[in-house]
Amino acid sequence: MKIKKILGLGLACLILASCGKAKSEDKEAKAEGKLKVGIVQIADHPSLDAAREGFIEKLDSENIAYELIDHRANGDLALVPQFATDLKSKKADLIYTIGTPAAQGVSNTIKDKPVLFAAVTDPEGAGLKGDNVSGVSDYVEAGKLIDDFLKLYPKAKVFGTMYNTNEQNSVVQIEALEKALNQRGLKLEKQGVSSINDIPQAIASLKGKIDAMVTVTDNVVVNAMPVISEALIKEKIPSIAYDEGSVKNGALMSEGVNYKDLGSQAGAMAVEILKNGKAVKDLPYEKANTLKTLVNKKTAEALGLDLTNEILKDAEKID
Repeated sequence: MKIKKILGLGLACLILASCGKAKSEDKEAKAEGKLKVGIVQIADHPSLDAAREGFIEKLDSENIAYELIDHRANGDLALVPQFATDLKSKKADLIYTIGTPAAQGVSNTIKDKPVLFAAVTDPEGAGLKGDNVSGVSDYVEAGKLIDDFLKLYPKAKVFGTMYNTNEQNSVVQIEALEKALNQRGLKLEKQGVSSINDIPQAIASLKGKIDAMVTVTDNVVVNAMPVISEALIKEKIPSIAYDEGSVKNGALMSEGVNYKDLGSQAGAMAVEILKNGKAVKDLPYEKANTLKTLVNKKTAEALGLDLTNEILKDAEKID
């Protein structure tokens, strides 16, 4: 009887082990069948984080089985080629890039897999061409932004801005902004920066010269927005930003892209490629579908701006 029990237990163990092995192999097989999706994000700040979140949520909503390979450069451009090489070696099926330097670095390395971008203002100027490259631009019309701002601050004559002179994305925006201001008889005071360490000096240089500040979607500047907004509020200088993230960090208002929606829009393109078999060359780059106005209530109160102003009736107000 004891021998039978031992044999019975041994057989049961073998069956369980066999089942466990089968389940493990089945799980590995399913994992191997997953698509590999890479993300390369140039920096961490609210707008770019939102573009990442919107993209992932869109993929998840379509029940696409994928393994995420997530790379973040934290503003270090030298890391981008390394990330691209890693994604190439891991045979990623699609790479989503967030920010112009990320898109440029990845597209220069990967030529045989789909590369989608978001948070790129001037794709053509940035050289983002090729049958495997497309995405969504965050271009904002500077003229409309200025006209709407002047309805709130009609006496503003001199606008200030800061930007990274080494970032193509920023240079294009500054040129368009200056042109729009010149057409309206207004002036732009510019301060170039290369890192967040240059921000305090740039603010000091603009102090006393400007009536308002405009911040474009520049990664260095957006990262420093808490410091910039604090200084502007102290000097009673109103500010308008191209991105919502800056308003959450203290800028007075933004009239531009909702970056989560932007990411979702790029995600929809990824779905067309991964799920519906579309070729990237048949998906030309798009502009943002949605633009909206966002106002920081605390900043508005500090500056004495009346939030009941007719111009702001459709704006979203945040604390």
